[in-house]
Amino acid sequence: MNSVRIVAFKEGDTWVAQCLEHDVCVQAADLDTVRARMEVAIQAESPLDGLPAAPAHFFDLWGRKSEFQRSGKSDGTEYEMALCA
Repeated sequence: MNSVRIVAFKEGDTWVAQCLEHDVCVQAADLDTVRARMEVAIQAESPLDGLPAAPAHFFDLWGRKSEFQRSGKSDGTEYEMALCA
């Protein structure tokens, strides 16, 4: 089973979520919707193996993650999502 990390952050009035291990990104007006859209994007892009990793600065964001974390599963891929400052 695949496992991915997702950083979520606010850019202006928009929430953005970026998968680290595979370059999949979504945005929405609120955190719940961005999480739901990421689950749909993971399903739509499966299998993820052919996608490159996210750009390096998103990995830097993961290093600054807050205590908020959510985990879930989408199309056989487990994920951990964290808010980043």
